[in-house]
Amino acid sequence: MVSCGGRHYDGAVAVLPGNKPVVAPVDELTVGVNEKKKKERIKVMKRRFLFRTTLMAGAALAAATMLSGTSMAKDQGRFATFLSPKNPVVEYGAVPFMKRVEKDSKGDLSFKLYAGGSLLGGKNMVQGLRDGVADIGQIVFGYYPAEFPYASLIADMAIYGSYPPAISAAVTEFNFLHCKGCLEDYKRNGLVVLGSASTSTYELLGKEDVSKVESLKGMKVRAAGALWARWLNYVGAIPVSMPSSEMYESLSRGQVDVVMQPLGAMKSHSIWDIAHKATMLDLGTYRSWGIFSVSAKYWATLSVPEREILMKNAAIGLIDTSKGYMAKDEEVLKMAKEKHVELIQPSEGLRKSVTDFLKSDRATVIETAKTKYKIADPEPLMDTLIALIEKWEKKFAPIKDDNKAMSDMLWNEVLSKVDVKTLGN
Repeated sequence: MVSCGGRHYDGAVAVLPGNKPVVAPVDELTVGVNEKKKKERIKVMKRRFLFRTTLMAGAALAAATMLSGTSMAKDQGRFATFLSPKNPVVEYGAVPFMKRVEKDSKGDLSFKLYAGGSLLGGKNMVQGLRDGVADIGQIVFGYYPAEFPYASLIADMAIYGSYPPAISAAVTEFNFLHCKGCLEDYKRNGLVVLGSASTSTYELLGKEDVSKVESLKGMKVRAAGALWARWLNYVGAIPVSMPSSEMYESLSRGQVDVVMQPLGAMKSHSIWDIAHKATMLDLGTYRSWGIFSVSAKYWATLSVPEREILMKNAAIGLIDTSKGYMAKDEEVLKMAKEKHVELIQPSEGLRKSVTDFLKSDRATVIETAKTKYKIADPEPLMDTLIALIEKWEKKFAPIKDDNKAMSDMLWNEVLSKVDVKTLGN
């Protein structure tokens, strides 16, 4: 409280001797300030307040702009595979894909690789992606025939076609543009699958010459799937099911006599340490898998431009993976003499067994699709896929040595036509 001339002031309260306090605005207690000056002062104060507010807002906007490159970036994603880092789908597929996506998104999309089953294995990959344990993964649909009946139909046609990049393009086009059931299977299982890749052709690798039908009779052969198992039964061999990780030990112990694998497996699985004969029968390729399978939960967080970045880089990765398998085969061809690998051409009789089998097996594929996979009318789908394989083999023939030209064609003619805004919805 302040006293002056017998009057007492307490903030905005004037107290006169013998009277009650009078509450008044502070400006009315300012002696000697006329009304004009008071209004001018108010105007000045308002201008100062507006200036300071504008300055603070500008500074906040500038700070937000400077930080937007990091604050708006998504958390690092998780890319899961049960395969080793040296497998072509990882070395030529996953790893370069992650690098390109990070570069194209200016760092907004980045991933950490979990290889060798360190996060998810082959048989729990779908559940892990569906539940968001990983954001992108590599799925072998053969592990899940009930969940992916249309992918199982594709697997049952694995001996059709011989040029891996063309098969990759054909199956990818089939999935996106000609097979509504394929997309529904993915959606139901919480996935967005960005196309399919093909391995190089399967050969017969073992310790014995199996270039004739007679030489295969009674042989225990590691089959790559149901289709190949049926062919082995057709020629009198004994199909054996086992993961590729067990091939080396099984061959060394005599549990199997022959394994079906691309020629590159001689090196990647060290088969040439114990077996030196490769019968070059070109028994089709594995193509029923999704090497860029995106969790629907993660996909939902992406903007349309970010989804397009993934799709464009998938087109590159699908072709590069197939060519990567072929490169692994070439490495073995170059080292065959040094490693004492004998490349054996199959007899005409063995080749004919494959052709004859395909003719007779078509009825089995149709019946299996109807009864086991519950696909009401599989024949038109089968004919479409065969036609697509033939189409892409012709398209790629003039540019087969140009990965970029092939991936650009795949993007322009297939993946660019997919509406990423609604895909997976």
